[in-house]
Amino acid sequence: MWRWNDRMLKTKMFISFSIVALVIVGITCGIFYYKNTSDIKSQTFSLSKIIAKQFSEMLDLYMQNIEELTLSISIDPAIQSNLFDFYKASNPIEKETIGYRLNPILFNFSYPKSYVQSISIYTLDGHLYHYTKYVKPDPVVTLSSEQLHNYAEVLGSKPFILVPAPEEQKLGDNPETVVSFIRKITKIPTQTIMGFVDIKINLNAFKMVLTNTEEKENDSTMHVLIVNDEGKVVFENGSRLMGNSQARFDTTIFSKPLPEGELHWNDKVYLYTFEKSSYTGWSTIILIPKDIIILKQKRIQDIVIIIGLISMLLIATVSYILSHQITLPLSNMARKMSRVEIGDLSQRMDYAGANEIGKLSRMYNHMLDSISRLIREVYELKLAEKNAQLSALHAQINPHFLYNTLNIMKSISRLRGIEEVAEISESLAGLFQYSMKNLHRPVALAEEIEHINNYIKIQQHRFGSRLELQCDISGAVLQASILKLTIQPLIENAVNHGLRKVKTGGSILIRAVCHESVLTITVTDNGAGMNEAQRIQIDNTLDSSSSLHQFQDIHHGIGLLNIHQRIQLFYGRPYGLQVSSELGVGTTVTLMIPFSRVQPVKGEIAQ
Repeated sequence: MWRWNDRMLKTKMFISFSIVALVIVGITCGIFYYKNTSDIKSQTFSLSKIIAKQFSEMLDLYMQNIEELTLSISIDPAIQSNLFDFYKASNPIEKETIGYRLNPILFNFSYPKSYVQSISIYTLDGHLYHYTKYVKPDPVVTLSSEQLHNYAEVLGSKPFILVPAPEEQKLGDNPETVVSFIRKITKIPTQTIMGFVDIKINLNAFKMVLTNTEEKENDSTMHVLIVNDEGKVVFENGSRLMGNSQARFDTTIFSKPLPEGELHWNDKVYLYTFEKSSYTGWSTIILIPKDIIILKQKRIQDIVIIIGLISMLLIATVSYILSHQITLPLSNMARKMSRVEIGDLSQRMDYAGANEIGKLSRMYNHMLDSISRLIREVYELKLAEKNAQLSALHAQINPHFLYNTLNIMKSISRLRGIEEVAEISESLAGLFQYSMKNLHRPVALAEEIEHINNYIKIQQHRFGSRLELQCDISGAVLQASILKLTIQPLIENAVNHGLRKVKTGGSILIRAVCHESVLTITVTDNGAGMNEAQRIQIDNTLDSSSSLHQFQDIHHGIGLLNIHQRIQLFYGRPYGLQVSSELGVGTTVTLMIPFSRVQPVKGEIAQ
């Protein structure tokens, strides 16, 4: 039966360990896979956003440079003068001559700018003056009067117009993407339109920047497009469709709330991000083939599967070994405990391993030893308890004996006419009676004051007129609840230490007031007082006091500490004693407790 239970426990532990571990491994691998695939996608979007922003800013810098160039051309005095001469000339030969004069001027403007392919100046009637860097230029496509009229209307509200070239141009075997930057030329100072300047920009210069970016990021699959508001692709790296009027882009992505997502382009799925330039109005779009992301996710998936299979194999092996090592000593312990259950306390475990099972075996042996020892000691403990009760009863009899003896002395003294001895005996008996009753239970403040009066009567027989007690307490406060023997030790400290050397006029004043549910009792004497060092030492000791704290070599400190600790144990930390004193003037001890009225205890028998 035990062997069958052992196998069942081992199987259950093996299955439980395996299931829990496999669930943890599965969740961990799932989180790892999800987190990494999510990170790949988010990193792709982040990188694309950075590249799109950088490329858009670079494009803006190029265009700002071109705008400065067109402004320089439009306000150049030589160009202004030649255009003025053009409108005055009536002979076609003179107009052609103006072109020869403009050619070196346009050369000087375009030569420093490597990305400037050509500069054209159009008059209002469509006459063209053209300069190009090509050795064998293609035929120049002139602008019609209608186009110039449309440009004039648009340039009335914009400083310039960017127009993609209608066709791709070539320099040798290298295709080039060209954009026209058109600006009006106004007469100075009348600001009337004299013509238009058209600068064709070679966008192939951007390819060098993209090539450096791709090499830096080790990703040559990235596509960069520049698209205008109509969806025309102005520029696309690595494509033969650059500048082709048929290349159109879906502009609906520009109206979406997020500048990122997935789209179809040229029959492929891409992850995209875009950055729209407020300067040119064009959008820079970064496309990353989704196949690349899926390939990376597939690699991560393969790694996760391999790691998961290896982990499962290791977990199964470790679970079987652990279940065997745990169940073997446990089954042995179960057999021994069944013997203990029927009363055989001699069963002990002999497993000596240093692991938890070994500790459990040693604890089991110690438990049996303790049980045997406790069985032997129960009778002795009961006898000791009875002896303690007898000792407590004996200790209670002694104060009663003294109290009764004092009453006998009082009676004999009055019978024989010795009234002073009778009064002292009566006061001392009152002190004993008050001290013997329920020290732990709060009493009315009036009872504590009556106890103090008995104490003062005895001291006045000792000191005579040197000592006087005054009380300033209202009738309502006299019913306040207070711990027994908390004020009398303060009076005793004042008599024994503060007024010890006073020859005459010694006074102790007790005040008690209630304010905001706090009872404040002050005991003030006009005795010797303390210096500042002694007062600070007592304050520090009271502030840091605990039930284990001990005073050493501090005058009247032990009584104060005892009262302070009793108050804090009964009422809480905020309450207790405070001491203020001035050397040669006197000492004031302030006692603060929460105000409450004393509650009578039913069935209490006066002693």
